[in-house]
Amino acid sequence: MGYQQITISLPDRLYRQVEQLSQARQRSISEEVVATVSAALPEADQLPADLETELAHLDQLNDEDLWRAARMTAPNEKTQRMQWLLDKQQLEGLTTVEREEAALLSHFFNRIMLVRAKAAVLLKARGNHIDSLLND
Repeated sequence: MGYQQITISLPDRLYRQVEQLSQARQRSISEEVVATVSAALPEADQLPADLETELAHLDQLNDEDLWRAARMTAPNEKTQRMQWLLDKQQLEGLTTVEREEAALLSHFFNRIMLVRAKAAVLLKARGNHIDSLLND
């Protein structure tokens, strides 16, 4: 299995959380990030059909709509709820209902991440400078 190197910027709060997990699990921060990303992605090499369709439709958007897609963010209340669930999971575990909610929120956040990434790739391929997206 080959590896590709990437550089990411994490908010301080998220970095501290990854750092704590890596220490608790006796892994490097890089190994913890890989494990977290692997757990968040679908098991198969295939995306869910609805997401595959949505990503395919991005090719048809004009640049203005692609910029909007590349800057898409989750509503603050969903972000806060997911953080609460993650914190609770670490402290005491989640109920079945909370695990289901966390899975749905994870799918939602993964969708946003993939749409943003594909929109950025398309913008770059069309000759746009996407440096400003690195700070979003």
